[in-house]
Amino acid sequence: MTTTAAARTAFRPAVAAPAAMVAGVLHPDIWWTVASGTGGARLFALDAKGRTRATYTLSGAAAARWDAITIVKNGSGESGLFVGDLSAGRAGSLLLHRVAEPKTLTGGTLPVKTFKLKYPDGGHRGAALLADPAESRVYIITRDAAAAAVFALPGVLGPANNALTRLRTLPFPVRGGDFTRDGRVILKTTTDVRILGGIRDDAGQVVKTAASLAGHAFGVSSDGRKVLVAGAGTRPVFRTVALPAANAATEPDASASPATDDTSPVAFPSKSGMPGGLIGTGALVGLVVLGLLGGAFYLRGRRHGGA
Repeated sequence: MTTTAAARTAFRPAVAAPAAMVAGVLHPDIWWTVASGTGGARLFALDAKGRTRATYTLSGAAAARWDAITIVKNGSGESGLFVGDLSAGRAGSLLLHRVAEPKTLTGGTLPVKTFKLKYPDGGHRGAALLADPAESRVYIITRDAAAAAVFALPGVLGPANNALTRLRTLPFPVRGGDFTRDGRVILKTTTDVRILGGIRDDAGQVVKTAASLAGHAFGVSSDGRKVLVAGAGTRPVFRTVALPAANAATEPDASASPATDDTSPVAFPSKSGMPGGLIGTGALVGLVVLGLLGGAFYLRGRRHGGA
């Protein structure tokens, strides 16, 4: 289903060159952002009018032109922000930095944990970093001209190389994205906004808008009712675009099994079957038949021996 939504001017941010946005968990009225320009490893908290409420220096993270941010709770229910430079993935690997979401907006210095991620099939430039709030699983969607690949991070990130798992291919280009709190996936393309029921689903709704989608930053409000899109320029004008209510095609799949924090990367097969496929199934049937025949001969031998 395709709908057209009007755009309302939200703000012009005080931060120059915001590269990505995510709504807070502890602070749902705050937009966390990183800047794509130089200026060190810093995290910014913007309010609904684009004013900077707090600035944090991230200790232990090398300064970079970060272009991605997302937020997710861990197994203990603590919300953490992941930030990184997805464009660095063109070399085949990249770094993500995790920092606990600040409980108070006082500014200062925050320690980070850094994780190295490795693509299984060469280098990719990333377009979106997003996290499923139900599964606590983080994903990277790549940036290509006509399509996009979705990669899943491991359920637990270790100190060594963390292998990404290729999940699927999307038949349209992606330039930004995030999950809603109810599990839908909202993706910005080069021409519209598309809504998926889940990360494994097809787009069930398309939202057209006259708002410029030229800017890098993109975010979904904490209530899942609107998206924040940026125009072009160093200090772009941000506008909000209302999202339609979920329909049957974009209702999250309640039967999906959530991943726990101690899971390993999985391949997410499209169809289930007996272990080992047809060959494995045939071998299993053969073993069962041999067992039945062996048991029959054994009983027959005992009867003859006791006669």
